[in-house]
Order: sequence, then structure tokens, then C-alpha cells
Amino acid sequence: MKSCLIDTIFLSDKRKNLLLLLLEGPQTSDDIKDKLNVNWGAMIPQIKKLEEWDLITSKDRVYYLTDMGRAIANNSKQLLNILCVYENNQKYWATHDLSRIPTDLLDRIGELGPCKLLESDLAHVFDANKDVVEAMIDATFCGTLSNFFQPQYNKMYNTMIKNGCDLTLIYSQSVFDRILSEYVYDGTAELDDVKFLDWKNTKFYVIPDGLGITEISVTNNIVLLGLFDSDNRFDSRYILSSGDRSHQWGMELFAFLSKEAKRIETNVKD
Repeated sequence: MKSCLIDTIFLSDKRKNLLLLLLEGPQTSDDIKDKLNVNWGAMIPQIKKLEEWDLITSKDRVYYLTDMGRAIANNSKQLLNILCVYENNQKYWATHDLSRIPTDLLDRIGELGPCKLLESDLAHVFDANKDVVEAMIDATFCGTLSNFFQPQYNKMYNTMIKNGCDLTLIYSQSVFDRILSEYVYDGTAELDDVKFLDWKNTKFYVIPDGLGITEISVTNNIVLLGLFDSDNRFDSRYILSSGDRSHQWGMELFAFLSKEAKRIETNVKD
């Protein structure tokens, strides 16, 4: 008896992996064996089931997705990516406020790919997170939008700037007001002690309160996302992701959240 389509796709890793492989293009039987590391005899009945649903076809031992097979495989891949992102850090996503992420980006959150949860131990929760520093220090571009300010990251930003990083910093109004009152560089500090506003290659912006997230930082290498928990409480943990699709997703969220940002004039000109 012919099984239902969803069972055909998701109840067999061999069938699921074959559909995803064929998204890359036509594959010979040898390609399938090598790339999926399977025994060809074990693949034949799986291929027949996909052929029964007209998801794949073949010619001269070369296998292709049909038009409908490609549409289903593409959407299956998107679902699997979302499930991977959610499953790997389920407790974080389930207990944090996602309302500031636009629906179209939330639907594509699988583009973040494999994510890592960065968290500081209690003894270092007020220090610069070493995993954050390691992920960002070599960036040539960095855009950060933040609802908090941690002076311990100044050293990291100074190093990035010395290395030629193009830096954009956006702070909420209340955070920016505190920075002005406590951390503005007065022109007398040594270079490594420069605190704020006169960093070269740096653009500063302020945005109205109510960002709805703790921070998003996007570099040419990584996306770093911090969210308030479901009770709107600050959380020092971050989701870290990398890759081209992740970068595009992060840039779109960064652009969406920073639409109302207004540039702050400083002594350093472009």
C-alpha cells in the first residue's frame, strides 16, 4: 500500500537525504552512493517510493527531481532548517521574546543554520564574553544595535578599529544618555583608553527606547543575537550563527530594527 507523502519523505533518512542531495543537481547512482555513504541495494526501494510519488525521475542511471519534487524538497529543506535551529536551543527560543523579529524573517529563521548558545558563567557575567570577543575581533565590518552598554567591550572595539574594521554602533536613547554622562572620551586618554565617540571608522546612532531585543551584532563573519526573556528581563546569553545565509538574515533584521536610528555627529568625520 502506498504510504502518505509526509511519511514517504520524513520517515526515512535515506529518502529525505536523497531529495536534499538532488536539490544540488542531477546525480548518478555512483554520486548518490558516495555522497550519502549508502549501499546501492538499500537505496533502490527508497528510490522506488519517491518515484511512486513522482518526486524524482531518472534517465541512464542519472536521477533528477521533478518540478513538484523540487518544490517539495525546497520547502522540506526550509522546514528541516527551522527545526534544526529550534531543536538545538529549544529552551532559549521557547522562553524568549521573538515579537520584534518580523514575520517574514521568523519564517526564515532556519537560515541561521546551526547555532551556538553563548553564556558566561556566574563569576564572569559582567565581563566581556570571551566567545563574543573571539567571534568578532577579526571582523572587517561590524554593525551593532544594542539596548545596553558594557564598557568591558571597549578594548575589543578599539582592537577591531585598529585592524581597519568599519564599525556602526546604534544605542537606545536611554543607554546613549548614560554613555554620554559616564563614558564620553574627553580627549586626554591614551589610545587604548579611548572610551567613546572619537573612534575612527566608527558611526554612532541613537534610536528610541523600545528595541525589544538586547542586541544584534552582524559582522562579515557572524550574527550575534540577544533577546529579552518572555518576562522582558535582560539575559546575557547570545545566539551565535555564521554563514552567508545567516549573514543576509542578520543584515535584514539589523536594517529593520534600525529604521528609526538617527546619526550622532562626532569629532571624527568620514
